[in-house]
Amino acid sequence: GGGSSPGGARGAAGGGRARGGGGAGLRAQVSGVQKQRRLAANARERRRMHGLNHAFDQLRNVIPSFNNDKKLSKYETLQMAQIYISALAELL
Repeated sequence: GGGSSPGGARGAAGGGRARGGGGAGLRAQVSGVQKQRRLAANARERRRMHGLNHAFDQLRNVIPSFNNDKKLSKYETLQMAQIYISALAELL
């Protein structure tokens, strides 16, 4: 927003900003910018985690497992992938 803030003495006859009123608008702008940056950072982190979770899902699909009822955790998926890769290397 570009409007004048309450108590902001922008066009007052005093010739300048009132001592306590001008900073409130600036703080609101800074806080608004910080909020937008935080929202953007949160959105990037959500996209990153969705990508990571999608990659783990794909890895789970190619790793042979005995119990298909229970979804492997990320840690278990990495352990099984390591074991599977080692077994494939032994076959070569």
